[in-house]
Formats: sequence, C-alpha cells, structure tokens
Amino acid sequence: MSRNFLEIKNVNFKIDEDIKVRNMSFNIEKKGDIVCLLGPSGIGKTTILRSIAGLEQINKGIIKLKSKIISSEKINVEPEDRNISLAFQENSLFPHYTVEKNIYFGVEKKKNNRGLDPRKIIKILNIGNLLTKYPHEISAGEAQRVSLTRSLVSNPDLLLLDEPLSNIDENFKEEIQIKLKQILKQHRITTIIVTHDSNEAFYLADKCGIILDGKLKQFDEPYNVYHSPNSISVVKFLNRGVLVPAKVTGEFTLENEDLGLIKGNFVNIHKVGSEVKLLLQPEDLEHDDTSNLQLEVVDKKFKGSSFIYTLKTNSQKLISVFVHSHHIHQHQIKDRFGIKKPIHIKHLVCF
Repeated sequence: MSRNFLEIKNVNFKIDEDIKVRNMSFNIEKKGDIVCLLGPSGIGKTTILRSIAGLEQINKGIIKLKSKIISSEKINVEPEDRNISLAFQENSLFPHYTVEKNIYFGVEKKKNNRGLDPRKIIKILNIGNLLTKYPHEISAGEAQRVSLTRSLVSNPDLLLLDEPLSNIDENFKEEIQIKLKQILKQHRITTIIVTHDSNEAFYLADKCGIILDGKLKQFDEPYNVYHSPNSISVVKFLNRGVLVPAKVTGEFTLENEDLGLIKGNFVNIHKVGSEVKLLLQPEDLEHDDTSNLQLEVVDKKFKGSSFIYTLKTNSQKLISVFVHSHHIHQHQIKDRFGIKKPIHIKHLVCF
C-alpha cells in the first residue's frame, strides 16, 4: 500500500478561535509534487501554511508528513522539529544581516545533502549583486527572491511558499516562474504554494486546490480545474467565462435560444430535457464572418497575441470570444461578428 508524502485529513484551520477553512482534506502523493492553493484574499490560505509549519495549532483533524503525525488535536510538533520551510509573502529577512548572511542563516553549507548549491540558486534567481546589501537597501521584489533562495537552500522536507512572486515585476515574473519550477522539479522539493494568480498556479502545480467560502471546493489537476470546474462558485472565481441558459436535447447536444445547436461531450451526465446553465469560455466559440449567426460587438480588448471580443446576443447576454491578433477581419464596436456554426465545444460544463 502506497503512503502519501503529506496527508491533511478533516482539518479545521484557525487563528485563535476564528476558523478560516473547515474540514479540509487533501494529499500530496509523492515527494517532489507541487500543490498550489488558490483563493481570494483573506480566505485562509496563509493560515493553512502557518498551521502546516506548526505556527498555528489545529483543534480538529490530522496532518501527517512522511507518515508521521505533526499536528492533531493532541499533538503539535514544534516548528523547528518539522523540517518545513515557510517563506512569507512579506519581507521576513533579518534587518541586521546582509543578504548573504540571511541566505545562509541556519544552513550548514557542507551538510546540504540534496545537492542544492546555494551559489547556483543565487545565480539562477539573479541576486548575486545583492549579497553585501542589507534588506532595507533592496526592493520588495528582490527581498522576495532572497527569501525564496533562503527557503530553497535550507533543505526542507516540505517547502511552503506564500505568494512567492507577488512583488516581482511582471516582465521578470514569467522567467522566475520557469526557474522556480526547474529547481523544484530537479531537486524533488515537495512544495505547497499559495497564490491568487490562476495562471501561475496552472503553470507550477501538479495539483490545484480552490478555496472558497471556508472550504476546499475543488482539488484536481490544473487541466481539470480549468476545463471541468465542479461548481458555479469555482467558475466565478476563475472568471473565465459566462453561464448561459440551455436545454439538453441529446446525449451530445444542447440548445441555446441565441446560439442554436451546440455539440460536445458533457462533463457530467444530464437528462434529455434538462434546463441547465452552460459555461461558455472565450476560446469555445470560433469567428466566421460567413455565418448567419451574427452578434453585435460591444467591447474589444487587445491582449497582444489575441483580441477578446465581447458580443451581445439577442437576449442581451454578453459573451466573450477569443481571436488571434493576426486575424485579418478585425471588428469595431457595433460591428456584426459572425460565430461559426454548428458550435462545437469539447467539454460541455453544465450546472
């Protein structure tokens, strides 16, 4: 019987007596897996990390690391005895230490048996020019990279990262994401990352957890979270489309009064005749000026590689359509925009 690397079973995560997340359960199956926890600000994501690290106690459930109970109603292993590293979102560097001393704090260079060479991480995260500086002399983004470096070289069994890239400039963030994932995967560092950025989570994670209304709403592979959200609340949080009314007309078909026949594979089985809400995402519809299904353009956003057109249907619903920016037939506000028929959507997500 295989054992999970980390097990969280029926845990209430709380600060003092304020329960932030109730009855939460999920596993990290194997060493080196990356889990991202997504949710709005204030939902309790940081509390989860603090509790796993041992900085907050739990009053219900069990947390196991490598088959050993580290938190329960009766057991609370001290943080320093867990071999868990937590990098906070805010600057947690020692102000009276240089960047170099902060990185090597608590780390015995010669006993890092994972092969994580601090000098290599310093180079990868591009902080070599900061080593002699003090925390007050560097930017928030630089401090975040220093904190990340310190956590990586501490050789933890479990690495916990709280919004690790939130202060990093957008034009540098993607590069850091790539480098971070390479480091974590190459050295098989089991990691939980808290973020509010779904694109970041989808890139970094083996599994994503969506936390809403004090509960873990969905825990699955990023592809499934994106293409098969399991509730309307997850759809709204991801903000990736609109819900339109439709009627199930067959095993692979449904009808919408504005769009007509829609074909595809239902993610969940619905009886013929059922009235449902269908999730329409921008990439689900295809542009075709020769189509007799023409909708009015009410907004147009240029995204660099693409345009997102917002269209108004006859019943005054607003839907978005993705079009590559090299597309020849660009449309302006109030133009008519053709939708290719019959509409085929690979994943029919209905509620």
